[in-house]
Amino acid sequence: MTSPHAADGWNQALARAGQITASLQPSALCTERHWDFVGIRGVLAVVLQALAYQTDRSPQDVPGEALLWHCEQGAGHVRDLVVPLVGGQLAHSIDVDPEAGVPAAGDPPVATWLWLTRLWPPPVPDDVDGLPPPRGRRHGGMIRGIARGHPGAAVDLLTGWAADAVRASVSDA
Repeated sequence: MTSPHAADGWNQALARAGQITASLQPSALCTERHWDFVGIRGVLAVVLQALAYQTDRSPQDVPGEALLWHCEQGAGHVRDLVVPLVGGQLAHSIDVDPEAGVPAAGDPPVATWLWLTRLWPPPVPDDVDGLPPPRGRRHGGMIRGIARGHPGAAVDLLTGWAADAVRASVSDA
């Protein structure tokens, strides 16, 4: 069985996840500046990488139907699925600071997982000292459309959207 952290496999998972995510969203929103795209792509990439590892195949060879089924099972299932990639403690954690000495935080699947499990601050009230809220900083400078103002982790909010993207991709094929 190949390592779940092999760079080639991760690059394949990320590329395929980006293509699948693009089937759900307009191309103008498929950039690193869009929280929705980055989050959905991240969910799909970690699921693809975990399934590739479990079945000893490349992420490109994971059947779309299998990917869809796993995404449809929800965020709890995805968390269980990624244990071989990130370890049991990180798989079920939330809002871990990557600067806090997380083992393997420099590993791309783990770094993606840390982003996917990050909590996002709630909106700042509009009436703070009469100044408008710093909207750009709330989501790391990213534009966000899905669940705006919800502080939840992307993996918990976007797994259903990831399933929708796979469904759209499979029906286009």
